[in-house]
Amino acid sequence: MVDRKRIVRRQALRENLLAYLFLLPALLAIALVLFYPILNLLVTSFYSSPTLSHPSQFIGLKNYVAVLTDPIFPTAVRNTFIWTFGVTFGQVLLGIYFALILHQRFPGRWLARVLVIIPWVLPGIVVAVTWRFMYSQDFGLINLALRSVGLGQLAHAWLGDTQTAMISVIIVGIWKGFGFYTLMFLAGMQTIPVELYEAARIDGANDRQQLVSITLPLLRPIMITSTVLGLIWTSNYFEALLVMTGGGPARSTETLPMFIYNTGFSFYRIEEAMAGSNILLIIVLLLLGFYALVVRRINRNADRFQEVG
Repeated sequence: MVDRKRIVRRQALRENLLAYLFLLPALLAIALVLFYPILNLLVTSFYSSPTLSHPSQFIGLKNYVAVLTDPIFPTAVRNTFIWTFGVTFGQVLLGIYFALILHQRFPGRWLARVLVIIPWVLPGIVVAVTWRFMYSQDFGLINLALRSVGLGQLAHAWLGDTQTAMISVIIVGIWKGFGFYTLMFLAGMQTIPVELYEAARIDGANDRQQLVSITLPLLRPIMITSTVLGLIWTSNYFEALLVMTGGGPARSTETLPMFIYNTGFSFYRIEEAMAGSNILLIIVLLLLGFYALVVRRINRNADRFQEVG
């Protein structure tokens, strides 16, 4: 019996050999484009910067120590968590809200769905430049609107004040990405059987009870998966921060990607920036590991539900 299994496995391997050969160029391209830069980044972060009189030398973890002991690093980490969780939490809430609205039938629903998706598909640079002009103290649309309705005392340098800069860019991040969650949640709602809602209405359940007992529980796998992916994307996103504030004022909006950018391209400490990139990579890998565990648990629960069914 064992020999027969081995023969079957060898035969299957021979039959798939041609498929593996076709995949080999793609795998080599991925290794060259993706893994080689990461490996080179990791190796270079252990060396010092070359000068005209001294070549680059192996210095171990000194670049990592320099990054971790930088007085701005704790601020960048704190800003990263504020930015990431603030943007993602707002996007999820708005995504659920608009998905519930767009799931209903009303005239012009198709147009509303298109309009909700537009911010998400716009290039990040375009969004950042547009909102930077809107936040302008003298000519920005927001301050002009406040002055036109007699609330000129509320006009403010939104991006120039350390108290309002972070919340201002978080609003932009929420507006930019909530369409993705709307699309995901709307697709999930359309897969929920209508019979569940009909049975709930017969039992006397109102709209809020149906939302809490049917919609949200059945959307949980999509919500968890999209939220974890959103955390990973948002933690690495810095286009809006770079264009709108550059990490200022007084580094109040400087996240880890902005810290790495400024370290490498503003202060020309390239090797320290590489070390900071590897630290950020570790954080992202931890999030990816958490995402893999979540997906595995969701699939396991789905398999159990199918077995019971």
